[in-house]
Amino acid sequence: MITKRTHFVTTTAVALVAALSLVPAGSAKADGKDFIAGALIGGLVGSQVQKNVDRNRAQQQQVYRAPAPRHSTTTKTRSYRSSLPATQEGRQIQSSLNYFGFNAGTVDGQLGRQSRSAISDYQNYMGYQATGQLTGFEQELLLRSYNRAQAGGDQTFRQIAAHPDGTRGLLKTYRSEIANGASQTGYTASNQQPIYNGGS
Repeated sequence: MITKRTHFVTTTAVALVAALSLVPAGSAKADGKDFIAGALIGGLVGSQVQKNVDRNRAQQQQVYRAPAPRHSTTTKTRSYRSSLPATQEGRQIQSSLNYFGFNAGTVDGQLGRQSRSAISDYQNYMGYQATGQLTGFEQELLLRSYNRAQAGGDQTFRQIAAHPDGTRGLLKTYRSEIANGASQTGYTASNQQPIYNGGS
């Protein structure tokens, strides 16, 4: 990055070289005073050039250092990046839970503590055992209900308005419809083995 000072020094040096090259060469006489003046000027110009070189090197080699921690009397909470793998299935589960009002937090695909808590809330609401791990049926009901609600348009809004539990009520409505037409969908209540445990 060229600063104003660097530009000034560069321009001055170019002008000085151009002026010296255009003056015809002749005999020059210099005494000790001229020598001292020339040495001082040369030293000043050389010093500025060296400072600019050093500054440019320092900028190129500069390493970011985190600011020193500030000490305060308040309690600090640290957040750590989860070691759980982010998956598309995890994102779908989190989006579905959030849509139905079970706070799974940010949709990042990692089924961590907050997502498992939301899964337990979902299981409690639906009357299932709250394990924090979805069984095949529970997951399928959640994801299909979410997709159906997203595609339902006006009918979805009418169902939400008609149910006392609002958006969550869609889950029970859709589960009832599945139970009444279980032979068509292939769902059975006995399919209760956990299929996605979401990590530790």
